[in-house]
Amino acid sequence: MKKVKRSKLLLPTHKTVVAQTIQDHIMMIYGPPGIGKTTFVNDLSDNTLFISTDRGTRYMSALRKEVNNYEELNRVLSTLESESAEAYDIICLDHIDDINLMVEDYTCEQLGIDALGDVGYAKGWKMYKKGIWTILQRLLRLNRGIALIAHETIKTIRTRVVETERTMPDISRSAWKVLIPACDLVGYCGFKIVRHNDKRKQIRIIRTEPLESIYAKDRTTRKRPKEGYELLNGKQFAKTFFKKGT
Repeated sequence: MKKVKRSKLLLPTHKTVVAQTIQDHIMMIYGPPGIGKTTFVNDLSDNTLFISTDRGTRYMSALRKEVNNYEELNRVLSTLESESAEAYDIICLDHIDDINLMVEDYTCEQLGIDALGDVGYAKGWKMYKKGIWTILQRLLRLNRGIALIAHETIKTIRTRVVETERTMPDISRSAWKVLIPACDLVGYCGFKIVRHNDKRKQIRIIRTEPLESIYAKDRTTRKRPKEGYELLNGKQFAKTFFKKGT
């Protein structure tokens, strides 16, 4: 029997370039309805494509494509894979919680069940989790920046000593296990009361530094404010990402 000669595996000899621009990252932006999450992401770049399940993008100047089910989502991703992804800097799923529901419905339809728990050995949940992972991998292969917009939820965190409430992205546990580890930045959008000219003023902010009561994270190399939060302004936020030497 003739042996098949395998090609030689090449290992890296130079260190990789550190991700520096906003297009190099995966981010999740979450918060209450109407806070300005979609506007924020739209202002990050003039070339942000919204794959939208929400009518909110109809009321702003944006590059948008509405999807209402898994088949439409798959068609958009297939088109991006075949011809047009390079036209965009960022691909945004707005809202990711709706996309997860589409994957859940599609999974149930494929298995011929009404709910993911209807099949044994957690087969439904495993297939659902794999469906979300597949969408994320397809987006990553486009080599564009990725933004995920989610609603917020407040969950009770219990330990042996204390019970606290924490604001978190409103996604299922299975989706959390796939998406959150992949995100370089998770930003919470909300309101903050500040003093200005001896008066109290309410401003909209994005927080990327975690608090006991708010989930957030930021492992990017961007310039971060000392306060742990900044104004909810996409154009200013994009400027905190910079290449060395610029």
